[in-house]
Amino acid sequence: MERDRDNFKSLEKFEKMIQDDNTVYLDLNELEEIIIYYFHDANYELAEKAIGLANQIFPKSINISILSSEILLQKSKESEAYELIDDCLNLNSENCDLIFQKAKILNKLKKYNDSNDLLLKLSGVNETIFLVDDLMLRNYMNLDKYSKSIKVAKRLISQFPDDKKYMDKLISCYRLSKMESKAIRFLNKFLEKYPYNQNAWFEIGKLYFERKMIKESIASHEFSIICNETFSPSYVELGKIYEYKLDFNKAIYYYEILKSLDSVTSFSLYRLSVCYEKIGAYDKAINHLNEIISKDPLYEKAWISIAKHYLRKNDHDKALENLNKALNIIANNY
Repeated sequence: MERDRDNFKSLEKFEKMIQDDNTVYLDLNELEEIIIYYFHDANYELAEKAIGLANQIFPKSINISILSSEILLQKSKESEAYELIDDCLNLNSENCDLIFQKAKILNKLKKYNDSNDLLLKLSGVNETIFLVDDLMLRNYMNLDKYSKSIKVAKRLISQFPDDKKYMDKLISCYRLSKMESKAIRFLNKFLEKYPYNQNAWFEIGKLYFERKMIKESIASHEFSIICNETFSPSYVELGKIYEYKLDFNKAIYYYEILKSLDSVTSFSLYRLSVCYEKIGAYDKAINHLNEIISKDPLYEKAWISIAKHYLRKNDHDKALENLNKALNIIANNY
């Protein structure tokens, strides 16, 4: 709290300086905090003024140069950011923060191999290993080097086993490499160590379903829900599985749970309407379709299903009206 008050005073002092067109002294830490504050507030104009003051007082500050390059990146001035950091590296060739920043800029310039060449120099630096691996993973994925991506993603998951983002990327790399069997083996070993990891159960459940291992898929998604009873993706998958099994009542059960969790989406409402239609509950089906278009009027499948509903009732005018709405949406999207 004390730091917050001090930071507020620094901001007040800086803004008064701008207003009065005076020069005041702020130490390096104060200026860094001010720049970061404006950066996170997307107030790049004031951030740049603070950088200008910082460069007058501390012309060789590495941190200020890095912050300046971040603002240039936000303004899509990648080449300027690159030149700024490259100049700094000419004077501080071994500085890890500058090397990482250059690698980050090279990623923005889509020079992924060059970026990774720099990151490899930092692979033994414990303080930055997470940031290095995160950027390296993105580079390898952009280069379609999935085997290397898998190795890096595994390192990240070993540090952050509950991070859904890294789990998604890892399994995506296995899929793109057509190594789903290895993905299943990895997940089974991973679950021996982390048996309550909902993301892993979810991913292995999807992989089992693709292999028509239905019992295993259902069990996996049920375990995912045991780990977290509000984990909506597994309810969706269970609904899809029971649709595949033509057990529409069971599918409805899982899709309806999403409504109670306040996790309903246009997709799950649409699947719910399809299931109700399959069991002949047309009124419930149309109610859910109307709910979709009230929230998501560009969901063309709902309009098509409503058109079919009116065709069943021999109301051809209404059917054509709703079909035209769907066609207009499709035409605008493609």
